Amino acid sequence: MKPILFFLRIAALLNGLLLSYPVLAVVEIAFTDRLCTASSLPRLGMILAAGAQGAVTGWLLERQKRPPVRAVMLLLAALPAAVFAGVTFCLLEKSAFHMVLILLCLVFYAVGMFFATHPFDELIGTSFLSLTMIAYLLAAVIVWFCGAYFGMECDSLLLILSFLAFILLYAMIGNQSSINRLMDRRHYDLSTLPAGIRRHNLLLVSAGFLLVLSGLLFQKQIAAAVLFLLRILGSLLYIFVLIFNLITWALRKNLRPDEPLPQVGNLPILGDGGTESAATPFFNIFFQWFAVLLAVLFLFFLRRQIWCAVKTAALAFWQLVKSLFTRPGRKAKTSGTSTEYFYDTVENLEQTSQKEALASQPLSSVRLWRQRCRNFLKKPQNAAFLQEGYSLILEWLRIQGAPLSPADTTLEILNKALTRMPESPFSRVTEGYNGVYYGESPLQDGDIASLLQTLEILAQVK
Repeated sequence: MKPILFFLRIAALLNGLLLSYPVLAVVEIAFTDRLCTASSLPRLGMILAAGAQGAVTGWLLERQKRPPVRAVMLLLAALPAAVFAGVTFCLLEKSAFHMVLILLCLVFYAVGMFFATHPFDELIGTSFLSLTMIAYLLAAVIVWFCGAYFGMECDSLLLILSFLAFILLYAMIGNQSSINRLMDRRHYDLSTLPAGIRRHNLLLVSAGFLLVLSGLLFQKQIAAAVLFLLRILGSLLYIFVLIFNLITWALRKNLRPDEPLPQVGNLPILGDGGTESAATPFFNIFFQWFAVLLAVLFLFFLRRQIWCAVKTAALAFWQLVKSLFTRPGRKAKTSGTSTEYFYDTVENLEQTSQKEALASQPLSSVRLWRQRCRNFLKKPQNAAFLQEGYSLILEWLRIQGAPLSPADTTLEILNKALTRMPESPFSRVTEGYNGVYYGESPLQDGDIASLLQTLEILAQVK
């Protein structure tokens, strides 16, 4: 078994056993009138140990080449559970709560056996997620109600942590199950799937879980940091207001205060050499706001250039920092080298190159197709002959109304073609084309013969 599949099976087992803590929390409140993380953690560890023992027992019984009769199998499965229950009963205090705890251990012992004998992607599904979410929600409501209305000492930290751990494991298993379903649907071999894509997805899910967990555990520190940043922003805004007041004070400093209007007899006579001037604060304030408006409009119209300049500067700074922490002598991979990740691309199976795609013209009738087929048969019979003949067959299928698309694989094209030419050896032509196109096998004589026979059958169809 691959390490990633073994890890996912262990994750599915732990995810199933985490369903026990909501039940354990409710039982603990009912019998002890309190819920404490220090006392709940060892009890949860007992249930997890019982589930792990059941998983190991089920795995060992499943690997038997010659299993005994069913009665003996049940006895072998129940013997470790009885030993575990007896040892636990002797070590713990004789009380009703501990009897219920031993019963929970036996129940999840059976759950562990069940998870060890079934695939992980069949067990951890939507129904299991809904059941666990309901269980955790009911446990949280009961814990809150007992703490709020009955004054019980209820610590819900372990309940929250176990729920987050369940969500993390479910996300990992669901992600890997989606990859497996996608590979099976596209008829790919799972053994050819690189391990890098699985590790990359697991790291992304784990990073999201750590982010949520850090926000839960360090919420006071994060709130203090956010408040500190808001205070810095408020200080900057206050400094901006002070600078604006300083500028306006400097502009008004040299202005003379308004004087009372003189009498009519003392007014100056305006003529060619006479002048009149007036300076009031209204015009200065109008000029200031007009300048601010022009500056805002200037920044708005140059916002794209400013943003590009900021991105370029940030990218240059990042490259500088990256070069400082890069090991000497380590070269980056070229674009031509193959990586360990899997890329799903859409290939056009109708043309072998861009030049042929531009040179070929769409065919509108069977008569033109037959003319091109006669010209095609005069060419030398090589690998390019087989690929061009396959493209010619696809053109005939399109003329006959087959729903072909550039994203279709050769298997999908073959399934669509069987209804229109069931008696032709097009399946043999497809196998030869795949071998030549992907370089898996050289051109064989039977491939050319199958292609010629298929074209002969299609040419006779009216």
